[in-house]
Amino acid sequence: MAKQVKYVQCAMKRAVAGGSVRTTSYIPQQFAKLGRVLKLKDDLDRWVDGWVVECVGHVVVDAADAPDYRKAIRNHRKSTGDSQPRLK
Repeated sequence: MAKQVKYVQCAMKRAVAGGSVRTTSYIPQQFAKLGRVLKLKDDLDRWVDGWVVECVGHVVVDAADAPDYRKAIRNHRKSTGDSQPRLK
């Protein structure tokens, strides 16, 4: 039987030139430890190092129940008409 991965919502921060960047994401429970430094994928599917876990949520969810941002964006585009071809 395959191991069921559990996810936890975490707030993370990464230092950049001139300041810092923050994000919130569901990550596997095994990596959700305060102060842990992680690599996360960016918008272009590249790994970016230096994300520090600042806050770990209390709710643990199964992989099937974790929000899928790709699906959420697709549903938003369908409901607003943004997925339709543009008129010229």
